Amino acid sequence: MNKMSKKIKLTILGEEYQLPISALKLKKDSQWNEETYIHMSAKHTASVIKQYVKKNFPDIKVWSKSQTYSGGSSVDVSLSNLDGSEIEQNVYEMISEFGNQFKAGSFNGMEDIYEYNEGTKTTDNNTPLKYFPSYVFCKNAPQWGSVEYWMNEYNNFKNMTSENPNYEHYMGMVKKAGGWLSMNKTYMTDKEFNNVKSKLNLV
Repeated sequence: MNKMSKKIKLTILGEEYQLPISALKLKKDSQWNEETYIHMSAKHTASVIKQYVKKNFPDIKVWSKSQTYSGGSSVDVSLSNLDGSEIEQNVYEMISEFGNQFKAGSFNGMEDIYEYNEGTKTTDNNTPLKYFPSYVFCKNAPQWGSVEYWMNEYNNFKNMTSENPNYEHYMGMVKKAGGWLSMNKTYMTDKEFNNVKSKLNLV
């Protein structure tokens, strides 16, 4: 682990990642710090997962966001190919497995309790990683509202056949609206609409 200007470098399982220097908590920085450690908040965990995907699967689109709420925190990761379609299942499972190692524990539905993982996770040079998010969710689909999301929706529309029980109703809605893009415009921001229109070359 090396300090940089406003950043720290840390190595986990042979891969190098960067986090804000504020993630590094030095021993006795405060009365509660008994050792130097990396604070793996939901925000920092989301960043590490995104960096992992970009390093290992540069052709995959990844979104990661964090939430902190009363009693815990979570990370949501969305994944897709550049056209918005699902990524290969084995790759999705690899990314999910990587992300899951950074959650504090798991929910035990049988006993209705959250069980924290035992043991200490560390960087490759044995700096402890602490205070992980409660949950890490990975989804094999583009983030809602993204250009990739709408590209995937449009491809599904183009590939819909009369065998689909909703075919006639859906096509009727498209026709009434004056086209697929017009029908969905109300669900897009102006920026999203213009990006989708340009990307799909629609009028």
